[in-house]
Parts: sequence; C-alpha cells; structure tokens
Amino acid sequence: MSRIAHVGQVVAELVRLAVVLLLTAAGFAVGADVDRLLDVGDLETTRLVTSVLGALTGYVVGGVSGRALVRGVDSAVQRLERVPAVALISGAIGAGLGALVGLLLLLPMTVLPYPQVTIPIALLAVVLLAYTGARLGALRGPDLGRYVGMRGRLDVATPSRGAGVKLVDTSALIDARVLEVARAGFLEGTLVVPTFVLAELQELADAGDPRRRHLGKRGLETVRKLQDDGPLAVEISDEDDETYQEVDAKLAAISRRRQAALLTCDGNLARVAEISGVRVLNLHVLADAVRPPVLPGDRVSVRMVKPGREAGQGVGYLEDGTMVVVEQGVDLLGRDLEVDVTSIVQSRQGRMLFATPAEEAA
Repeated sequence: MSRIAHVGQVVAELVRLAVVLLLTAAGFAVGADVDRLLDVGDLETTRLVTSVLGALTGYVVGGVSGRALVRGVDSAVQRLERVPAVALISGAIGAGLGALVGLLLLLPMTVLPYPQVTIPIALLAVVLLAYTGARLGALRGPDLGRYVGMRGRLDVATPSRGAGVKLVDTSALIDARVLEVARAGFLEGTLVVPTFVLAELQELADAGDPRRRHLGKRGLETVRKLQDDGPLAVEISDEDDETYQEVDAKLAAISRRRQAALLTCDGNLARVAEISGVRVLNLHVLADAVRPPVLPGDRVSVRMVKPGREAGQGVGYLEDGTMVVVEQGVDLLGRDLEVDVTSIVQSRQGRMLFATPAEEAA
C-alpha cells in the first residue's frame, strides 16, 4: 500500500471515529425522550440501548462518509494538479476579495429588521460574490501574472502591449542565441510568439530538405525551452492581420499596433519594420556589439573552408561565426593560417572581414 493510500485510510477511519462519537452522544441525549415516549421506566437501560444503536449507526455511516470524503479529496486534487498555479493563486485572491465585499454588504444588513430573513440573504450574497471572484480571478490569472512579472507560458485573455513587449519572428527562433540572450537576462517583459510564426516553423520542420527540417525543429525546440525554462513570459498569440499576406508585413503591422519591439535576425524585415516606425531588436547587431573588437591591421587565425566569389579568394570563419574573405586563399583550403585584416564591412546580416595571408603581408 502506498503512503498516500495509507494516509487516506487513516483519514477515513478518523472520520468514522468522529461520526461514531457524535451519534453515540446523540443516542445518549435522546435516551430520555425515548424512555418517556415508550414508557420503559428504566432510563439507564434505555440510554445504553440508544447509545449502542447510535454507535453502530455511526460506524456504518462514518465508514461510508469517510471513504467518500477521501475519494472526493483525491479527485479534487487530481483536477487541481492540472490547473496552473497562477490560476489557483488568482482564484484564491478573487474569492477573498469577493468575500470581503460581501461581508461589507453584510454589516449594514445586520441592523435591518427581520434578521431571520436579511442575514441568510446577506450570507448567500457573500457566497455568490466569493464564487464570482474565484471564477473571475482564475479566468484572468495569467493577465495578473503578466503584471506581477510571472515567467513561462502565459495564456492571457488580453494582448500584451507596450515597450516591454517583444514580438519574435521565425528567424530569431531558429537562431538559438535568442534563448541564451533571454537566460542571460538581456530580454525581459513579454515575448509574443504569433501562431502563424509557429505554423511557419512547423512547415519547415515537415520539409523534405534535411537542413530546412533541422532549422524548423530547432525553432520549435527554442519556443518550448523558452516556455519551460521560464527566462521571461511567453505569450502564444492568435492575433493576425488579414490586410497583409506576407508574414513580414503581418509582424510589422502587429508590432506597430501593440507598440511592441520586433525581435528578428532578418535584415530585410528589420528595414521594413524600422521604416514603418517599429523598434527593432536585431540579434546580429547585438552579437556584433559584444564581439571582441577586430580592427584593420590585427592578425587572426582562420581555417579556409571554401572558395570565395572572386577569383583567388578563400573563405573561412572565426569561432564566433564571422566570415573572413582571404585574398589568394583559394589554394590554402583545408589549412589553418594566420591572416592580417585589411578591411571590415558591417551590415545587418553581420560583419565581414577582408584579409591577406600573414606571410604575404609581412
């Protein structure tokens, strides 16, 4: 027998004991009336009989009541386990406020005439207000959690608005850096994920191309981790804008309507959003801002991995993903070499370095 089942059995037996004692006392109390009604003439014997009958009745009724009570509590606990904690807390707060309002209404009614009528009505009003407060509090619990800084998934009834809200697009979710940025505390407030963005990720995850499928799965996994790890509040929104067909235009319009920032890694979307007056948070710009500075004339180590666009060029990447285009590097593919940076090109897609092999620059 599990510990929980054992505790339930103990509680049921305690309820049985309480009912036995109660009905035994009740049997003893009515013994005098029974003796007088039946004209027995032996009060002690009559009280003994009624007490025994009360105890036997209590044993049966108490056992049934105890087991029913334990089953009811277990069923309620199982249901409450599926209710989010924020809904329970907000429901309790709502019930308390409703009961308080009801008690305030009850006080004046105690001085009214006919208290046998007014007081029951007032008590009924207290119960109804407490119930209404509990239902309303549980319904709007996520909204309350949003305002008190709750993290994780929020199923809110009213859309989040304002400077603390960030609308995220597909490119930012595919880029796993958004999760690390959030965990590091550089993202706060509410992150809004539109359902059409989730649909776009699902379409990628179902694609036949392995690379696209990997990107889609990574984006969906990023959403799940943002919800489960709780670095910030995540709102899944069904909001759409039927005026536009393109996802980028929808994101810009919704961000503008919510007065929210747009979190993206897409340079073209960032330009469109900025033109329409939306504040843009570009992860590429953030990554460039926190990169160790590399200036023309610096020497870096890079591995040549592929030819460049122009004749003789080789392309490699630094550890942080920065592309390095090396003149006369095409013959050095597959090798690690020291190069001297000659120039830097900055764009919304990131930073690109141009360099020459150190041996030639010496």
